[in-house]
Amino acid sequence: MATENTQIIIPNAQEPTKPLTMITIHNSIKLTPTNYLSWKTQMEAILIGYDLQKFIDGSHPAPPTTITTNNVVSTNPAYQTWLRQDKLLFGALVGTLSPTLVPLITQSKTSYEAWQILANTYARPSRGHIKQLKDHLKNITKGSQSITDYMQSIKTRADELVALGKPLDQEDLIEKVLEGLDENYQSIIDAVNGRDSTIFFDELYEKLINKELSLRNKISPSPLPASAHATNVRSTPWTVTNRTSRLPSTQGHVVSRCPLFRQQFPQVQPPPRPGNSSQFRPPAPWQAQENVATTIPPNTR
Repeated sequence: MATENTQIIIPNAQEPTKPLTMITIHNSIKLTPTNYLSWKTQMEAILIGYDLQKFIDGSHPAPPTTITTNNVVSTNPAYQTWLRQDKLLFGALVGTLSPTLVPLITQSKTSYEAWQILANTYARPSRGHIKQLKDHLKNITKGSQSITDYMQSIKTRADELVALGKPLDQEDLIEKVLEGLDENYQSIIDAVNGRDSTIFFDELYEKLINKELSLRNKISPSPLPASAHATNVRSTPWTVTNRTSRLPSTQGHVVSRCPLFRQQFPQVQPPPRPGNSSQFRPPAPWQAQENVATTIPPNTR
């Protein structure tokens, strides 16, 4: 989901030449206990773009709250400008936190304090957190994931370890990717293991993507069996048998005398009517009989 930012310029009565900036970050990455690096990367890029990074890196501390002019103490306009801008930034930071993390910074007075609390909580390398990340990384396998999702999940955990000061060696990272693949990628595994030099992560990703595409192209729908095709295209509405017509209108109906049958097979001659059976002669054994149709009396069926 793309991040969309809204910037609103607010007039500054204390210092008219220094308007205030209010930013609203839509669809942003919400900070959770496990994605600090991604959240930090996003926020730093946005704040640098709006020239507000100085409020959270300590390079732009609050000016004195008051000034003295001709022995008269008055509110410092620069402090009022700084305070208002800092509070606008503080509100933007709160909007990028998951609800369960907001209580962590409710006691903060400035954006800088809030930023430091979050950094100390989630970026400090604790033994338990590092072990948790390594265990999670160890258990990642491709399974039914796409190559892109699989390698992205590994890269995310590896980047989090980098942020905690515990980066993985490049060879260990590649080994982890290979260990989580299934037998469909055995040719890539063998090729990488047979190299004299370590393959880079991006290069391995490209090879695996190409292999994944090749595997998908091998999967094609099965063609219709020839027997099924023949069944579908064969359509014979009438059948010549040594039985009566399949028309249900009249029991004992003779096929060869059926008008529809005669239209389809005009070459077949009907047998003699009952009472003229003496005129009928059975064909000789060598004569073709496939077109012969006889009458079966109704009471014999």
